[in-house]
Amino acid sequence: MYLFVLEGFQPQPNTPFGEKLKHIDWLGVVLNAAVYIFFVVPFTFGGASWAWNNGRTIALIVIFGVALVLFALQQGTAFLTTTTRRLFPVDFLKRRSLVALYVATSAAATSLFITIYYIPLYFSFARGDSGIESAVRLLPFICVVIFSTLLNGALMPKFGFYLPWYIVSGIFLTIGGSLMYALVDASTPPSRIYGFSVLIAIGSGISQQAAYSIAPAKVGFQRASDAVGFINVAQIGAVVIALTISYATFQNIGYSHVSAALAGQGFSADDIHAALAGAKSGIFTSVTPELRQAVINGIVKAISDGYILVIVSGIVTLITSIFLRWERLFMEAGAGGA
Repeated sequence: MYLFVLEGFQPQPNTPFGEKLKHIDWLGVVLNAAVYIFFVVPFTFGGASWAWNNGRTIALIVIFGVALVLFALQQGTAFLTTTTRRLFPVDFLKRRSLVALYVATSAAATSLFITIYYIPLYFSFARGDSGIESAVRLLPFICVVIFSTLLNGALMPKFGFYLPWYIVSGIFLTIGGSLMYALVDASTPPSRIYGFSVLIAIGSGISQQAAYSIAPAKVGFQRASDAVGFINVAQIGAVVIALTISYATFQNIGYSHVSAALAGQGFSADDIHAALAGAKSGIFTSVTPELRQAVINGIVKAISDGYILVIVSGIVTLITSIFLRWERLFMEAGAGGA
């Protein structure tokens, strides 16, 4: 598609390639990458491979904090760059509507990818599905997400009002996340899970791409690229943060549940972490059916806890809608990062 179908686009055809490289905020790029790297690594390994009080875990969390402060200072002062070339358009943080769009986009991306991650994981443990089989279980969710996104892209620019989309999105996310958290266990029928996930799909689908049309319309043509970059940071950054937090939650809470189920059975911490890493662990083949089911129940409970982030996303979206304006904009359908 990229090589043979899409036409090439050169926004600055008369600018030499070397000159374009000089326009990049290289220090901002490095510091931004450091922020994400030193956030992901300690919270991925913490409590699973490394103890939380391990020197490596503590050191990386401290480095993450330092990198975040340095990135904020560098972007705020435009150090070794300019205010027009810095990676993050800091001045947008002074505009209420843009900040609200940033937060709402983060919430939509969080709910989308938490569900994408956890539905296959659930069916892998609770039903013993293979990787392909558990991925196929995502089809109802994915199809509804795509339909909802296209519906938003077609209707919102036509009517111009964007606030109602976020209100409806927040309602569906809150309800869908609550149902997945409270009513799903190891014996829940697949049809019920599909139904609950469709509610989340509608909520995330109608809001995840909306800001790519709204933000450029609010800042004007001259800063449209900055607006797209601003929303990209919200969307892509939220995915990294949400999946890291949910993974840490799954590993640590899941470890507690599985440890309680296997108390007195002589399994080591490595055995329990191996069980959390996949349904083909030795624990599942060396214990009685009753213990095996208790382990699965504990893992499914840890998976359900991940949907707390979806509930929070829905509530945050509803709160954020308070800070958006009831106004009509002239928009074009936009598409972005995820």
